[in-house]
Amino acid sequence: MKRDIKLYNLIFPMWGIYFYAILFPYFFVLLLPANFIVDTVMLLLLFFLFKVPEKKELYRKGIWKAWGFGFLADFLAAGVLVILSSAVSLPFHIYAPLSSVGAFLFATVGVVLAGVLIYFFHIRFVWKGILLEEGKKKKIALGMAILTAPYLMYLSPL
Repeated sequence: MKRDIKLYNLIFPMWGIYFYAILFPYFFVLLLPANFIVDTVMLLLLFFLFKVPEKKELYRKGIWKAWGFGFLADFLAAGVLVILSSAVSLPFHIYAPLSSVGAFLFATVGVVLAGVLIYFFHIRFVWKGILLEEGKKKKIALGMAILTAPYLMYLSPL
């Protein structure tokens, strides 16, 4: 008996890679600067909230790493979702995360995992070697993890 296997995933959301990249190759041309703008706004907001000195220099030193590691965190979280969705037969349609509780929880795993990875990457790589109080580094990392997690995983392409 032939079994059809369909792999679905959700990153910024993942269906954007499959659907938009094929139909609209400029999707990534728009996605990359849009994500950079969001990261910039959130990082500057956190600098302001936590009264970080030398905002301009810290921004210059951290934004590219924050942006790159943010994408890495999103891709790794999406990869985990792909592996999970292909390894087990799920009783819900993960392509529409708001269609059932199971699909919502599945998307939530991806969002939370990406947030945890963003926090880890900020602590371990983005702010390492930067002259800033450890407490502020952790607060900025946590803020970026919460504010820039890939909440678009909750959206359905249809």
